[in-house]
Amino acid sequence: MTGSGPLIELRDIGLEVTSPVRTRILHPVTLEIRRGTVVAVIGPSGAGKTTLASIIGALQPPSEGSYRFDGREVLDRTRNQLARFRADHLGFVFQSSHLIEERSALDNVALGIVDPAVTRADGLARGLAALAHVGLDQIAGRRAADLSGGERHRVAIARALVKEPSLVIADEPTAALDQATGREILDLLGSVVDRGATVLIVSHDQRATDRADQVIRIVDGRFFGEGTTENTAEQR
Repeated sequence: MTGSGPLIELRDIGLEVTSPVRTRILHPVTLEIRRGTVVAVIGPSGAGKTTLASIIGALQPPSEGSYRFDGREVLDRTRNQLARFRADHLGFVFQSSHLIEERSALDNVALGIVDPAVTRADGLARGLAALAHVGLDQIAGRRAADLSGGERHRVAIARALVKEPSLVIADEPTAALDQATGREILDLLGSVVDRGATVLIVSHDQRATDRADQVIRIVDGRFFGEGTTENTAEQR
C-alpha cells in the first residue's frame, strides 16, 4: 500500500438485521483509520465491536454505507474478489488461535501464505522470520499441541504477519490469558506497526488503549469517544 490518504474510510457504515425481528446492530458511523497506526475498538460483550471488525475484515457486509480501503471501494466486489482481497491485504488473529495441533509452530505459520507462487522453502523461510519477530524461532519445530496459551497467541500473530499484510485484525487477543501474558501480547501487537502494518485490536480489555493511536468506543452499537460526539472516533 503506497497511497497517501487514510488506509480505511468508512462513510455512514451501519448494520441492521430484519430476521427474526428488525434490530439495529450498528448505528451509522463515519471514521477514518490512518496507515501505520494502532487502533483499539473497545466495548463490552455484545456492543458491536466484533461486527465492526468483521465489516472491516470483509467477512460481513453492512446494510448501508461505503467502505474504501486504500482508496478503493470494497463493498462492490464479488465473493471471489473479497476472498482475494482478504488473502492479499489482511491478517487475522482470532480469540481462539485456530492452530493445527499436530503440526509444528513453523508449519502453522507457513499456512498463512496463500500465494501459490511462493515455494514451500520460501514459505518456511518467511515463516521462520515471522516467528523470530514474535520471539519463538527457537521452538519452530514444536507441535502446536505442546505450546502454552501465550505461545499459541504468538504463533497466531506470526501467521497473520507472514504474508506482510497491510492490516492486522486481532479479535479479543488477551482473552483467557493471565495479566502478564495479556500485556505481552498487546505490546507485541503494538510493535507490528514497525513492519509497516496497521493494527486493529478488538477488545473489552481497557489496556488495549495504552498503545493505541486511535480509540473507537462502542456501546449498544453506538460509537463514542472522549471529547467527541456520537458516531465519531477518538483521535490521539
